[in-house]
Amino acid sequence: MGHSFIEISTGTVHSCGLTSTGETYCWGNNGIGQLGDGSFTNRDTPTLVTGGHSFIEISAGELYTCGLTSTGETYCWGLNDYGQLGDGTTTSKDTPTLVTGAHSFIKIGAGEEHTCGLTSTEEAYCWGYNFFGQLGDGTTTSKDTPTLVTGAHSFIGISAGEKHTCGLTSTGKIYCWGENYFGQLGDGTITGKLTPTPVSFP
Repeated sequence: MGHSFIEISTGTVHSCGLTSTGETYCWGNNGIGQLGDGSFTNRDTPTLVTGGHSFIEISAGELYTCGLTSTGETYCWGLNDYGQLGDGTTTSKDTPTLVTGAHSFIKIGAGEEHTCGLTSTEEAYCWGYNFFGQLGDGTTTSKDTPTLVTGAHSFIGISAGEKHTCGLTSTGKIYCWGENYFGQLGDGTITGKLTPTPVSFP
């Protein structure tokens, strides 16, 4: 019997789909547990993520996945070498693991090796790999728990790229931070930024 999906997200070598009943199914490579079924077995058909969680949003990173519940809790699973699962460790997990900090998120975004979440108070938190400043906290130190993005901006949207992040404010402005080698921050330079930097328009 076919699944009825309402959202999909793809990582590097795995994919996940969210059903209207809040169940998440993943398939593809599972070498780091990114499918969340409690195994490291690759799957060529959708496999139910364990734990019985009801998600309203999912986001697949490079080799990990995160899901957001209706109560604002975030669970992540898979590769955790830089703390991108946000559980206070750098130990990979093959089942959904709660992100620490008791933050209530309304949106999440998984990048290559870092994750960001947006709260109902329009604050952005990021965690994981931070060598290029993609966490936006003014440092290049990786974090294994959610860390507040600096600048006191009111964000209503957030998206994590490979090594950079962008946020959309309630006034329609876009700020980006992290790696900028190809000008992906949109500020008219190719210099990386450790804190949110406004996108420049002609």
